Amino acid sequence: MSSGNNNIEEFFLKIILKTSFVGVVLVTLADFIFKSEKVTDNASHIVDISILICFGGAIVLDRMKKHKASIIAATFFPLLSLFYSTIFIPHSHSALIAIFAIGFIISILLDGLSKNFMHGYIAAGMAVVLLFQLKNPMFYGKHDNNEVITSFIIYAIVYFVITYSASALKEKYNSINQELLVKNHELIEKGKAIEKQNKELIASENQMNEINAHLEQIVEERTNNVKSKNAYLVKYAFANAHHVRGPLARILGLLQLAKMEEQTDYPFILDKIAQQAAEIDEVLKNINKELEEGQDIFF
Repeated sequence: MSSGNNNIEEFFLKIILKTSFVGVVLVTLADFIFKSEKVTDNASHIVDISILICFGGAIVLDRMKKHKASIIAATFFPLLSLFYSTIFIPHSHSALIAIFAIGFIISILLDGLSKNFMHGYIAAGMAVVLLFQLKNPMFYGKHDNNEVITSFIIYAIVYFVITYSASALKEKYNSINQELLVKNHELIEKGKAIEKQNKELIASENQMNEINAHLEQIVEERTNNVKSKNAYLVKYAFANAHHVRGPLARILGLLQLAKMEEQTDYPFILDKIAQQAAEIDEVLKNINKELEEGQDIFF
């Protein structure tokens, strides 16, 4: 049985024990206040006190968390007193009503073998009462045995209807409660799944933030590389425009001069061309050296 059912039944048991105890106390006080010298009244007092003791013991057992023993104490022993009252006290209709009430309690609070045993116990007790009333129907206010049998058939039908309705109500409650427990379990599992997904999303978001941070760093590094490359390109363009272009222009000028003069001093011109070519070669070597030193920045 689930803990939810146990909690409901424990609460119901506490209410029944408290209200029954108060009711028996009031009945017992009323019997003592309006007591008489009749033997039946003395027997009624004994019955009331015994039931009162049983309910008091049941309350103590319930507070000790012995709920099954508390139910037995509140039903089994009071039933003995009620059977005694029904047999030896004539016109004890309240005892029969109390037996019906106990049957209802048994159907609500007990399950399985314990419930079947208590219903069988009540059936056996009522069979004994029937035998006593069949032996002396006049003592119990009945005209003949037919009236006794008719009354017990009515009692049996009423008891069956009460206990069957209580059992059906409890089974319906247990079924609904079980469905709620299953749905609650499913909701808990879905909540755990959502929580897990939420953690995964948070982890993914943190990973994306980390990647974005690295991307910013990579973009910054690439940007710096491009700036460095552009700086070298500008430097190369400057070197090409000034350091290379100057000697090359002078070589072109010497060649033009050689074409214009009729008597050309070729050794002089060639020497100058060689000097300008060497200067160009030196400039290109310097440019290559600088470009090689900046190779890591290009790639």
